[in-house]
Amino acid sequence: MTQQHESRWSLSSTGNRVLLAVVVGLVVGWLGSVAGLTGAAHVLVFVVTAGLTYALVTLLHRSRR
Repeated sequence: MTQQHESRWSLSSTGNRVLLAVVVGLVVGWLGSVAGLTGAAHVLVFVVTAGLTYALVTLLHRSRR
């Protein structure tokens, strides 16, 4: 019987989930800055988006186990 290995890009890895959250946060934060957000609002949009993305991906991963 062969052993199966998880994909290098699997979302079961915490590092990959964090990377995805940061990338999504940066994209949404950039869109916010294009829309005119500055300073604390820009940072808040990034943090909230990254946090929600991480939480959502983690919950979806756990529900698929």
